[in-house]
Amino acid sequence: MNYFDKANDLYNVKDYRKAIDMYNLAVINNDNEPSSLYNASVCYIKLKEYEKAIPLLKLAISKKMESKYFFNLGYSYTMLENFKKALIYFNMAWSLDNHDSDCEKAINLIIKKIKK
Repeated sequence: MNYFDKANDLYNVKDYRKAIDMYNLAVINNDNEPSSLYNASVCYIKLKEYEKAIPLLKLAISKKMESKYFFNLGYSYTMLENFKKALIYFNMAWSLDNHDSDCEKAINLIIKKIKK
């Protein structure tokens, strides 16, 4: 069984809890591990469980450095109102992909919040 594909199917129908379980099985079975970790973290973000998303994102980053991994880490910290950490991770995302206008917008919004 391809756990990663099954997890993606569950994600696509917004069954995030079951998708997380399948992504975890994918990780255990070395099935697209960085993406499985990242996708499970996105499920937690969709469920507004940012504290659970953060360690998965950090683990995914330790396996593969991708802009979107850092972006969602920044987003999670923003939602937890830890703006200094969010700014660090948005900047990391932007340094990996400086064409990402969402990173630039997020950075500018956080800078405005911090200055207040």
